[in-house]
Amino acid sequence: MQFLEKLESDIWLLRVTVKPGADKDEILGVHAGRIKVSIKAPPVDGKANKALCLFISRTLGVRKKQVWIQRGLQSKNKDLFVSGVPGTIFNALKQGTMN
Repeated sequence: MQFLEKLESDIWLLRVTVKPGADKDEILGVHAGRIKVSIKAPPVDGKANKALCLFISRTLGVRKKQVWIQRGLQSKNKDLFVSGVPGTIFNALKQGTMN
């Protein structure tokens, strides 16, 4: 899975492409080595970034402070760090990409 990389024992790098201003928050699938995620929030004043982190945290079942954007604050392509998640992250992401 190109979109997911284990950096440390409990920190993962998640590569995401965001589509802000969508009808609903959802994982659309994998495209060009990144998870494509639609977010309802507009790309204004960091609203889409906050909504993305919240959506990913809910999808993975972690607290929102365990998900943060490492790179790409002003881009549709973002690198997120997710901490404190065991190897079951693969199952949660696999389920999310199939919904």
